[in-house]
Amino acid sequence: MSVDILKDIRAAEARAEQIEAEAAQKAREMIADARREAAELRERLLEEAENEALDLLKASEEKAHQDINTADARIRAQCDDIRKEAGERLDKAVDFIVGRIVKP
Repeated sequence: MSVDILKDIRAAEARAEQIEAEAAQKAREMIADARREAAELRERLLEEAENEALDLLKASEEKAHQDINTADARIRAQCDDIRKEAGERLDKAVDFIVGRIVKP
């Protein structure tokens, strides 16, 4: 074999090793990038989920306050009706008692 052929073979082997090393480095970089992107996506999704949960909680609290205010207004109206009716009955009771005492 000639020296030139051996040099060409060694050069080809060296180039092949270099290509293989570059490919391995690129693969490691791609894996690292994919892991980083996955971690960023996970963080973003967790943050979005937390925000959505907070929005739902806030909406539920607002609905509960509205329901409480509605119930409170209804109960106040019922109390006013009861007071009015009790006042009318009290007047009738007083008139009845006074009538029994004054007109025996």
